Formats: sequence, structure tokens, C-alpha cells
Amino acid sequence: MRQLKIICFFSFAIICFLASTVFSIDVVDVHDKRMDANYSMVGVRLGVWADQGGDLTIADDNINADFPDVSFFSEVFYAHRFTSMIMGELSLGVGSRGEATIVRDNDQYIGTINIYPLLLQAKLTPLSGKSRSFHPYITAGGGVVFGRYSPQIIRSADPYYDRYFVEKTETDFLLTIGGGLDLAVNEQFGLNFSVKYYPIKFTNGLTGVKDYSGVSFAIGFSYHIFDKDKI
Repeated sequence: MRQLKIICFFSFAIICFLASTVFSIDVVDVHDKRMDANYSMVGVRLGVWADQGGDLTIADDNINADFPDVSFFSEVFYAHRFTSMIMGELSLGVGSRGEATIVRDNDQYIGTINIYPLLLQAKLTPLSGKSRSFHPYITAGGGVVFGRYSPQIIRSADPYYDRYFVEKTETDFLLTIGGGLDLAVNEQFGLNFSVKYYPIKFTNGLTGVKDYSGVSFAIGFSYHIFDKDKI
């Protein structure tokens, strides 16, 4: 199952790469001066999170969790170009990791598990001088990731139940690597494809599991902000 999942995601990446190449043919000569300028971009990406964690066995019999192999992922980002080959990117993402039911005495707490990575990364675009609109890149950086279990449905005979009794958060510091493509559609807008690996291990565990590592695959849109003094 894991091998099939990896094959599917790499096929997805190749399709996006080819599609971006086709789009770049029409715009490659449009923005020669603009894409050499010192500029910033803001945007949003939507995609999927592929589980790469370890043992998902839960030792606590009072916890019943469902961890899908693939789930929804999104992030917002801000990036700034320092040189023709180097950019910096700040991003905040959210990934759904499934649902969990926790039983305490005669009460049932049914909730969602989400992770929130906050990252600062360096982006290296080695081909930026050859194709002004088509920028493959690699990323490396780090940050902090927050994990949260939040009850959404509570089944209790006690009218004074407390939802915060089982609500839990965890924090981990991590280093990440990845890559992707930036494609300028016109002077102000662009398309973006991103792949990132997140090695996440919560020390105390979240809903009975410590390893929440995964890979994100996302496609998004960006808005370009130019420094007019350097165009």
C-alpha cells in the first residue's frame, strides 16, 4: 500500500511538472526584466498530506483513532527574493490527520487531529537566470509544528462535562527539505507547486501516537510584489 501511494504521488508530481512546462512556453519571454528584479510574493497552496509516520498502534484501549494515509493540507506563504538564485520563505500550514474517539468513564469525546507547521526556509532557484518565468527550486529550513486534538462531539450523561478534559496540544521543532516550481503567468500572478518532507515526532504523543511525519504535495497561486526602484 505504501509503495502504491508513493508511485501515485510521484506520478502527480510529474504531471504537474509537465503541465507547468507547457504553460511556461507562452510566457517565457514576457517578463525578462521583471523576474530579474528584487521582488516578493504572497500566496496560498492547497493539496494533500501523505502519512510517512511510523507505528500507529495505540496502547491506550480508551482511544480509537483513524489515521488516513492521505488527507487534506493547505498553507499560506510569503517569499522574498534576495538574489537571482536565493529566496526566503515563511509559511504557515494546516494538515488534517484524522479523527479520534476518547472514552473517559461513561463519556465519549469525538474530535479531529490537526497539525500546524510554521516554517522559515531558504529557496534556491538554480535555473532562474535561464528561464525568467519558469523557476524550479529546492528548499531547506526549519521551524515549529503544533499538533492539536480538539473534541467536536461529546456524548455524556453529565450536563457539567468539560470538553477541555481531553483536549490536547503538542509541539515539536523540526528541519524540513523539499522542492517545487514557481511559474509566472503574468507580471502580477503566478502558479506554484510544492513538495515538503516533515519529520514530526511529539515527545509525549498525541492521541497515543508520537510519529506524525509526512510529505505534503500542494499547488497554489501567488501574487507578486515588485520593488519599483530595482526594476
